[in-house]
Amino acid sequence: MNKEQIKSKMEALNEKMKILGDKTKDSIDTVKIKSMYAKDKVDEMTIEAKSKATSELIKAQMNIDAAKEELAARKEAHDKASLEKYIDDVTEYASACVELSILASQEAKLAALEVVKAEQEYEEKYGNE
Repeated sequence: MNKEQIKSKMEALNEKMKILGDKTKDSIDTVKIKSMYAKDKVDEMTIEAKSKATSELIKAQMNIDAAKEELAARKEAHDKASLEKYIDDVTEYASACVELSILASQEAKLAALEVVKAEQEYEEKYGNE
């Protein structure tokens, strides 16, 4: 192989490396743009869901508080109608507790999403250190 052939092969290799670098840069730019759109969407969904979950948690807590008051008033009931009402109230209270547990679980999922979002932001800002 002579000097010209080596030079020609090196130029061809350099051109391929440049093409590879350009394609890699394009891919990275595309991923960054898609990541930004995804982050914006997650932010939007998190705000909406958190607002709804908070509202539902407050409502459920108010229902539980009202049910507790009714339970306290009926705890000493001894006649049939009062006992039936007491059973209904306790059942309603238990149901409200279950709803509150479900909402708390959803709030935990939202918190986990916020952690993922924060980790992504951390990686973007400080991942190269």
